[in-house]
Amino acid sequence: PRELVRYAKKCGLGALALTDHNTTKGWQEAKEEAEKHGIIFIPGEEIDTQEGHLLALGISEAVPSGLSLEETLDIIRDQAAISIAPHPFDPRKQGIGFNLKRVDAVEVFNAMALDRISNWYAERYAKKHGKPMTAGSDAHSLSMVGRATCWIPAEDLDGILKQIKIGGTHLQKSYIPLPVLVDWARERFLRSYGQVLIRIAGYNRPKAFFASFLLKSFLLSKGRKWYWLARIGEFLAVPWSGMRLTTTFIKTLFQF
Repeated sequence: PRELVRYAKKCGLGALALTDHNTTKGWQEAKEEAEKHGIIFIPGEEIDTQEGHLLALGISEAVPSGLSLEETLDIIRDQAAISIAPHPFDPRKQGIGFNLKRVDAVEVFNAMALDRISNWYAERYAKKHGKPMTAGSDAHSLSMVGRATCWIPAEDLDGILKQIKIGGTHLQKSYIPLPVLVDWARERFLRSYGQVLIRIAGYNRPKAFFASFLLKSFLLSKGRKWYWLARIGEFLAVPWSGMRLTTTFIKTLFQF
């Protein structure tokens, strides 16, 4: 958390939300460092609800995971905090989809959304239904910090939360570059190498052989070929996301 805050300061950010998945362990360290650098610290959490991921900003204590969306929203409101639906139409179905009625705001730009369609759809839906909008870097490494931000006319935490809730945000949108994503993926595989091998061991023999070969090649080689393969993957993500969201489009076709 300390490095995160220092990097945010280097990027020129005036506020930073720490929203780790289902934990608030980094709060204290981040808050202390933020005070040193004159950055507004926004205590938050990305919560796994039964319907999908949900962001809570301005909470005073951790919100338990595994509850229904309605129960989670009630807990957030009881803490005088706000809720944001991150990547609601994520093609991997990790967002809460159309369950947006009670959330305070919708993340309409996620810098990690390679498919692009999910961001477009989220913004269109939010505008149609008059929901306040936010953008987020969804940073999983320092080099991802500050890629997508919200400019908010506020000078303290309460002011920031209020402006988000009333739609007083100006979004700055920029996707995370593919080389950054590739390097992050390699680092992530290295950190969880043992767990990945255990998972591969559960595959059938041909699939396990192919997966092991690709994994070792990816970790040992840092050539530009992986960036080109990632570019192909980015291109294919668009039709893949479109197919995944076909049902969603059909269900809401006449709402727009």
